[in-house]
Amino acid sequence: MTTPYIYWLKESAVIQEYSVVGIIDGSGSMCEAWGDLCKAWNYFVTGFKSIYCIQYDDTAILQESPQLSIQKGEGTNIELGFRELMKLIKSGNLLQNILIVFVTDGIEENDGIGQYLEEMTKDFEQLHSQGYQFKFHTLAVGDKFSHTVAAELKMIIHNSGILSSQIDLIQNTKIDFTKILQDIKDELFYQMIRVDPQCQLTTFTGPVHRVTPNQVVYTTSNSIRVGGKQINLDKEGTTPEALDKFIRQIMSKLMEYNSIGKDVKQEAIQALQIIEKLKAKVTFKEDDDEIQKFIDQNIQKIEEFASGNLNLKEFEPLKAAKFMHDVQDLIIRDKKKMQRIKRKSAVHAQLTMHPQQPKQQVKDYYKELALKRLEQYEMQLNNQELFEDLKEFAKQNKVKTLDQIVYLTKTHDFQLKNIKEFIQSDEDTAIDMIDLFLISLD
Repeated sequence: MTTPYIYWLKESAVIQEYSVVGIIDGSGSMCEAWGDLCKAWNYFVTGFKSIYCIQYDDTAILQESPQLSIQKGEGTNIELGFRELMKLIKSGNLLQNILIVFVTDGIEENDGIGQYLEEMTKDFEQLHSQGYQFKFHTLAVGDKFSHTVAAELKMIIHNSGILSSQIDLIQNTKIDFTKILQDIKDELFYQMIRVDPQCQLTTFTGPVHRVTPNQVVYTTSNSIRVGGKQINLDKEGTTPEALDKFIRQIMSKLMEYNSIGKDVKQEAIQALQIIEKLKAKVTFKEDDDEIQKFIDQNIQKIEEFASGNLNLKEFEPLKAAKFMHDVQDLIIRDKKKMQRIKRKSAVHAQLTMHPQQPKQQVKDYYKELALKRLEQYEMQLNNQELFEDLKEFAKQNKVKTLDQIVYLTKTHDFQLKNIKEFIQSDEDTAIDMIDLFLISLD
């Protein structure tokens, strides 16, 4: 009986320069969301050196400017958008690390993308073999998009880490476009690492040599070579953190496969058997309660797939997207974890610096950070009109975090003066609103 091993590949060098390509649905049905999308997209593209925008309806064009303004406004042919993407990649104008953002509100019956997927698969397999690294995100508007096509496109294109959102649902166009695009912009590209012998990223996917860092690899060999360094896996052992991440990778891939109609019952059963063997090798400590909770939650999700009763392809698009969103909250949480760590570190630093008056000093510290960040946004806004009573607006719209308010300033052009007054007049609320700012000010 073979012994399973896992090993967490830590982060390697960050890639500073990469290309960004938007594939934007400009069909007539996008008219209600278009204004909010333009504002969010045009803010998103600032700062990138290699940025392109493809807009499609029943034709597709590579825009001269990466910014969005005029909507094409006719029918829908996603295939043409992706053919334009392939032309752009093959032109040699892009860098080898490419972020692709696909925005759509639906696919018509005569779209043709289904017939093009096989050709796309061959093209991207070749590009992957040439060292290209792709991140792929789908932003789905409304409730008539195809979550199955989104999953297939992700499987074909994306090769930059399993733990990435499969689909992001845009329900409130005034907030969600900006928020999700900012989250995407915060992601990093890393140099891929060579692993010998070939390892797997789940218990059922194919073996690979080149792996994106910050993932866990699976093997039955007790020794692997990582980036030229020999690793003895018996000596390394299995940590709760590595097991947790590996289970999340499995869950993410099961969801992706199941979304396109693949029966993943046997894959899930096999995964559960190997997870049990790995779990037996882990020593959990008293402070590992949170990790154990996440491990158990994801094992329960894998058990749903193992039952054979879950078929995401048969779900209505909105129901499928909401299911995926709930699962993604479990499997894509490293960023939130880092926010908590950095927030606690900042508080600790302030308590250490001001032991006599820690509470007030920490409050002042947070207020100062918030106001600095708002001043940065104030310089970036062109139009500073509209609503006088932000506090009432926040209450009515259940806006709970300061980063949400700032997102609203970018999509609605609220007066920054009002936001500052809100922070200064409601000190305790401001303290609870600071998570994103600690990250962005680093």
